[in-house]
Amino acid sequence: MDLEALVKTILLGGILLIVVSIGVRARPQDTLQLIRNPKLGLRAMTAMFVAVPAFVLIVTKFLPLDQPVRVALLALAISPMPPIVSKKEIKVGGDANYAIGLQVLGTLFSILVVPFLIMLFAKVFGMTVSFDPFGMSKLLIMTVGAPLLAGIIFGRLVPAWREPVAVWAGRLGTAALIIGAAAVLFKTWPMIMVLIGSGALVVIITIILFALAVGHWLGGPDAGNRGALAIACAARHPGVALAISVGAFPGRQVELTGVVVVFLLANLAVTLPYAKWRQRATARG
Repeated sequence: MDLEALVKTILLGGILLIVVSIGVRARPQDTLQLIRNPKLGLRAMTAMFVAVPAFVLIVTKFLPLDQPVRVALLALAISPMPPIVSKKEIKVGGDANYAIGLQVLGTLFSILVVPFLIMLFAKVFGMTVSFDPFGMSKLLIMTVGAPLLAGIIFGRLVPAWREPVAVWAGRLGTAALIIGAAAVLFKTWPMIMVLIGSGALVVIITIILFALAVGHWLGGPDAGNRGALAIACAARHPGVALAISVGAFPGRQVELTGVVVVFLLANLAVTLPYAKWRQRATARG
């Protein structure tokens, strides 16, 4: 196994462990909360898959961005939230049922709407896109659906082990993600510096700020859930984004990976003050 394959394995293992830790603490009915509350679910999906992609489409259409930056940002805009975001949503005061329901509904919704959005973006920009919806569905099932279901089943069958498994799976998963992310950051650092110098970072920060604002606005009456949806709108699944962007722009994987990494780093930096603000607001409320 070469170094690149090892890093991918470490990152995948970290994601799986974190999703299992979330699933162990969840109840089966939690995953259906937004489906049972269609108004709340519709507001969330509108924020994630209509408002944010529309804003990114406008920004990338009228700003003079390099093609890899444009393609990667469009791919990020239509990707679902990554599974590790559920923990952040709960920390900002979001109800655990809402956070898990948002993960499940967002994943299911993305499978339905992403092919349509890819065709729309390709037509607007005159691009030829090679997209495998089965491959994307497989990626989402492997990184979200299967480990979440496994965690839920384990929590139901062995309730006495629920909390220790959730704690240690979360800790090990977080450690694996830190190690894998550090390796990716080291490899893509020269490209990251180029992107920052080109002004792409300013565009990315603007997109993240808009996503936070629209998620907060459409998150419903509960203050904690508004914060949870804002975090979800700003975060996007890097694996899905890379799969989509590489299909649209093969041969430029290094540049595309660099854009995705810059987006992830900017997301951490921009959402941290917002998360702290929501934590204080929820504690006071």
